[in-house]
Order: sequence, then C-alpha cells, then structure tokens
Amino acid sequence: MRIGRDVEILDGLPVLYIKSLSAIVCTDLHLGYEGVAAGRGAFLPKANLRKAKETVAKAVGMRHPDRIIVDGDIKNEFSQVHAEEFNETREFVTFLRSELKLGSITLIKGNHDNFIDRLRVPFGIELHAQEALLNGYLFFHGEALPSSSEARMLIMGHVHPSIALYGRLGTREKLRCFLRGRMHDGREILVLPAMNYFAEGFSVNMERDIGRLAPVFREMLDIDSMEALCIGEGETLSFGTVGQLRGLEL
Repeated sequence: MRIGRDVEILDGLPVLYIKSLSAIVCTDLHLGYEGVAAGRGAFLPKANLRKAKETVAKAVGMRHPDRIIVDGDIKNEFSQVHAEEFNETREFVTFLRSELKLGSITLIKGNHDNFIDRLRVPFGIELHAQEALLNGYLFFHGEALPSSSEARMLIMGHVHPSIALYGRLGTREKLRCFLRGRMHDGREILVLPAMNYFAEGFSVNMERDIGRLAPVFREMLDIDSMEALCIGEGETLSFGTVGQLRGLEL
C-alpha cells in the first residue's frame, strides 16, 4: 500500500519501506521477551526472534533496501540488559549484516532501550536518543513529544496499535494496524504496529485515554480522525477511521 510516492506499507507485514532512504522501518521488537517473562514466572515458546528474522527477511526480499531503521524498543527490559536480550540482539544484528547484507542499522532509542548504549560500538549500531530527522522524515518512538518542526512526515512506534472488533456473542477479533493521520499543524504522521510476536496490541478504538501512553495524541493530533490500516494475510486493508470503528460489531 502506497503512502505517497516515497513511502510504502509492505502488504501483510508490520514494516514500512522508504524509497529515498533505501530503508525498511519497523518498531517494538522487544527482543529477549521470553527470557524476561520466564524470570517473572511466565513461560512462553521461543518464537519472537525467529518471527522477527522471518519478517525482516521477507521485507528485504521484497524491496532490497540498504538499511534498516528500528524506531524504538529493540529490547524488552527497562532496568538492565538481560542476558537473553544481549544474545538475541547480537544474533539479530549478525543476521541483518551477514545474511541479509544490510549495510546500516539505525536505532532510535525507546523507553525499553535503557543501557542499550553499551551495545552501540560492538554491534555497530547507529544510535539516536529519542528521535532522528532523516531526509525529511522524523523518526521518534513516542513516549515523549517530538521536538523537530522540520519534518514533512513523522513516524512513530510505542503504542502497538490494533483494532478490536466484538461480535454480539462476545467474540473478539483483534487486528494489528498502522495509524495514518495528520497533526494539528498539517504534517502527516504514521504510527507503526509492533513487530513483537506476542504483542496483541493496544485497542485504539476501545480506549479513549491514549494520551496517557503517548502525549502526541493528547497535544498534537486527534486519534479519532486517524485511518486504521490493518494487516491481513498478505495485504493491508483500510478499516476507516478510529472514530468510525468505535463500538462497531462484527
């Protein structure tokens, strides 16, 4: 699905492709998720890293980019670099370089990326604190307001957006989605879905107070006017605006 001439949602994937940057863009991988969860007594199958590698490999095969931009939260734990986070991040970066031949890896630090700085040199990651303005695109994770006013488009993660639809008998269907809209100043903004395999997502059409998660929704745009572009099997479909989806039944 094209977003203008330069930006494309790769159908069926939680990934953007930006032609002028020769870059694929993803967010919220939360590597090491299962190891951190196990330390808290929740045992999950080891799937997240494998799925992330499969998704990125498919995206690279579709558009053959030179670089990858991770728009925050490559790791999961807040307070430290868990051993499994380190190992999975190393395996992921090695996979990007050795197997996918990506020359540049850019990370915009998210709120889960504390202590990630120590990985910058050994892993060869281009690291940005909070946000990065690249060729007119402002990448920011989303837990803080963007500071740059020069970008023609803003791209963020953090929220893990999804749409929840309920049937009359209480059945529920939940779909991860991109959110596309405009800031109060007219600039376009895209919110990316999480790549993390276990992240069902935040049901944006069921929750009014999304500003508590990301202040940009409280101060700089109206979420009800944003278009939900949901990820399906090999396609991306517009489900209309978040406002139109509120209270909608299957």
